[in-house]
Amino acid sequence: MASHNQLVKEQLQHMLFGTLLFVCLASIAIALDMGADSIVRIGGVSRFTYLVIETMAHALLVLDLCLFVLYLYKSSITLVKEIFS
Repeated sequence: MASHNQLVKEQLQHMLFGTLLFVCLASIAIALDMGADSIVRIGGVSRFTYLVIETMAHALLVLDLCLFVLYLYKSSITLVKEIFS
């Protein structure tokens, strides 16, 4: 039983650290979006450059969220299997 509890604890820690990683990646996307907005205010940058940076920030955030949902799904399935095995 102690081994079973240890496996569950390790899986929950794995999920926590994975979540922190995805939060860091989302923070990068948010910083990129904020940087794109500040570039427009400074001036001297073409509209195309702004749109490319903004689009990449949005794409990074969407990709991060999709991968995070898949990660949580896979980790939850593994956790449930460890709990009931």
